[in-house]
Amino acid sequence: MRRFVVLVLAMWVAAPASAQPRDAGVRDAGPRDAGVSAEVDRARRLFSEGQAAYAAGRFDEASARMVEAYQLTRSADLAFNAAAIFERMSDYANAIRYFEIYLHDGRPTAEERTAVEARVAAVRAADERRRNQVYTAPASTDELTDEARTFFLRGVAMFRRRQYSAAQTAFLAAYRFAPLPEVIFNLAVTSERLDARQDAIDYYREYMRATPNSPDRGDVEARIARLRAANR
Repeated sequence: MRRFVVLVLAMWVAAPASAQPRDAGVRDAGPRDAGVSAEVDRARRLFSEGQAAYAAGRFDEASARMVEAYQLTRSADLAFNAAAIFERMSDYANAIRYFEIYLHDGRPTAEERTAVEARVAAVRAADERRRNQVYTAPASTDELTDEARTFFLRGVAMFRRRQYSAAQTAFLAAYRFAPLPEVIFNLAVTSERLDARQDAIDYYREYMRATPNSPDRGDVEARIARLRAANR
């Protein structure tokens, strides 16, 4: 599906049809084509720099370059790429903002619109989870057994009361019945509260393996980095 893997396909920067670059941002476009404005030429360079920064894991730099390129051109595709980078960073407010710009200005197909709206919904859910600190509802797919659901909800209740040892016991019981990402994430957070740093790291890593494209990946990576630093 076009446009749905960030920074992989060539990104066409807004310009007159006769001046559209063949591979803008993918390789050096060479001398500027006649008729291409300085703004578009700079947007090309910014996209290329943002692409390189993204590939190197410098997400702050990548997002700054992509946003500046978008501001120069108002290209909906560049807004999409900015949104995807912010999503990777777990910068939820900016991810939603730029995805919504893409939906408004990009004229996506029905399939693309559905996919982006699903990503926006996932970002909103991750933002809510950050405020709640843990998953507060079992999996919506009904993969939890009745027993696992009971333990899961008990764990959430204990966590809210700051009874972290009791919460961990309940989440571990739920995990034995259904080792789902929601349960794993809650075990990670609870282990962190109990200062069981290595357990928290292990659970966070397990969570990321289970949900490699979750919009909270950047947030989880930052948590792991903090825990590893504290263990030194």
